[in-house]
Amino acid sequence: MEWRSRLVYLALIPAIAIAAGILGYFSIQSARQFARESEQSVLASTLVLVDEKVDRVEQMIITSDEAVFHLVDLERPQAVSDTWQPLAERISPSVRAFLVLDDGGEVLGYACRCSAQERRDFLKVFTERILPNLELERERIGVLRHHHRTYADTSYLISYRAVRHEGRRHYLIAHHDTGFIEREVFPTLFVHEEERVSYNVVDDDNRLVYGQSRIARAGDYLVGRRFPTTLYGWRLQIAPKQAPELIVRGAEQVYTESALIGLSFAIVLLGVGFLIYAAVKESRLNALRSEFIANVSHELKTPLSVVRMFSEMLMTGRVRDEKKREQYLQIIARESERLTALIDNVLDFSAIERGKQTYQMREGDLADIVARAIDTFRYRLERENLEVKLEVIGEVPAVRFDEQAILLAVMNLLDNAMKYGAGSTIEVTIERGRRHAYVRVRDHGPGIPDEHHKRVFERFYRVRNGASSARGSGIGLSLVKRIIEAHRGRAWVENAEGGGARVSLSLPFSNLAGGGPTVGLSSWRNDAGPPPDDDIGER
Repeated sequence: MEWRSRLVYLALIPAIAIAAGILGYFSIQSARQFARESEQSVLASTLVLVDEKVDRVEQMIITSDEAVFHLVDLERPQAVSDTWQPLAERISPSVRAFLVLDDGGEVLGYACRCSAQERRDFLKVFTERILPNLELERERIGVLRHHHRTYADTSYLISYRAVRHEGRRHYLIAHHDTGFIEREVFPTLFVHEEERVSYNVVDDDNRLVYGQSRIARAGDYLVGRRFPTTLYGWRLQIAPKQAPELIVRGAEQVYTESALIGLSFAIVLLGVGFLIYAAVKESRLNALRSEFIANVSHELKTPLSVVRMFSEMLMTGRVRDEKKREQYLQIIARESERLTALIDNVLDFSAIERGKQTYQMREGDLADIVARAIDTFRYRLERENLEVKLEVIGEVPAVRFDEQAILLAVMNLLDNAMKYGAGSTIEVTIERGRRHAYVRVRDHGPGIPDEHHKRVFERFYRVRNGASSARGSGIGLSLVKRIIEAHRGRAWVENAEGGGARVSLSLPFSNLAGGGPTVGLSSWRNDAGPPPDDDIGER
């Protein structure tokens, strides 16, 4: 069933993550698409407006051309001034001059609504510079064409058409005053839209011809269109006046929706991550529990087997030597104590896990309780041929503690040092600080890798290195940490100079401990290290 559950996790969790990613992606795309559609709607209405204005200018110019050309009598081309000028202001207000040319480029008729000097100047520019660029001989008969170009820093718009008369080609030429278009035509284009739009007219080099010097912060909302057939050297540009606001609003909308979607996606991922973490942690905890049960079973089985074997030998009367009988009884007593200590560890750990452990706090001599723990271990120490050195540094004041709990904690430290100390001497030091008393148990074994220092106090955790060949339940140091924290102290581990591991306990002096006669496990938690004002730190 376990492997099936893992398969479900492996399949379901990535599926949730992928689904959340797809949902977030399409949600962001939808938000962006909505913003683009809103932008396209504004752009479409602006484009319609600019097309309308461009077509209006084009139609005005073309209408003026047709009106002027319609008045020409090719039988009397020199009379064009008499027929056109009286009507010019009404039918062609933008036309400044009008010419009739023969197929050789000779001027047959010329009329100009200007002074004599202007008349001569335009005729000179036309014949010397404009006419060579028109290529009139290539134009088809009856087709209206326009020429828009700058000569001598002046913009010229020339309308022309090739016509046939008595078998010969003639050319009708109209010169539009672009200054008149700038002054009179462009200002009337947006009389009713000035409150809604900004506009200008620029040339091919993006130099301003008419209107505002620039349309401020229009961005993608700026729409431009070239005049297609007449003023094709110029371009009309329009942008909504609310363009800056639309840009900011669109950016904020995309950002807000993206942020909300991203937050939702992050929450989903955090949920998935938590599920993965919980599943992995639960699986790891189950594995540790299984190992714990196996280790505890082994630890129980060994002393029970020894007690049973020697008890049967004594009961059957096969041991007649009194010294051996006494030796066997001592072994039975030692293994019974070992068995009792192991069971007490398990029971105390279970009570602490359920939050039901309480402690009877009384003032006492810490050195005395440590010495009692060492004496309790005397039989095992002698059997393992180990030496324990106890050193008390300074005069240690009274400390409030639960005798059985502290005795159990120190015995666990001694047991740990015996298992992993590689048969080395165990050094126990009791030291006084300004606010705490310190108990340190050191072995001279291989030590504990630095990366395991914070985890050795976790329940069921055992270091996987060469020194961990000894069996254990994995709850000893965890039990120590819980007991010391309940006493308002702290436990930590470090590698000692010269090799070996050193586990330290700190307990506050009785005048600082506070509290009543009993203190529950949850009454004090301190993971921040020794008190900052102590003159003895984690050494």
